[in-house]
Amino acid sequence: MKSRFRLSAAVAAVSLAAAGAVGVSTTPAAAASATCFGYTGNLNAYGADYVAWQYGPSECFGVAPSGTIWHTWSGAGSWKEMPGDGRASRFIGYFENSAGKAVKVVTEAGNYYCNYDDYATNTWGGWYGTSTDHC
Repeated sequence: MKSRFRLSAAVAAVSLAAAGAVGVSTTPAAAASATCFGYTGNLNAYGADYVAWQYGPSECFGVAPSGTIWHTWSGAGSWKEMPGDGRASRFIGYFENSAGKAVKVVTEAGNYYCNYDDYATNTWGGWYGTSTDHC
């Protein structure tokens, strides 16, 4: 699993410049503003996860209060909704090999879904259900 970190509101001011990601609120149901790579988005209380991919550019991932799934990276221009019309509660895993990368989310109902980006085409596929540890 790729390394990732989640920043709390308490350390956000100190960590923003160093890490580029901010955000969880103190109320689980509340929305929180999250900034990564200079782009601010409205995410749920789980905030943003920063992932330093080995083979591709670093990214931030998060879920909006509506359950829509988002990501951004340096030069993206803003937070972008991930393809496939997925809905989730939070991100729970990040996986990578030299061929591509995958992200794993969980829904409020406890179902797990993954999405895979093939480095050869730089295209995210659709969301697919999984029960395994990896995507």
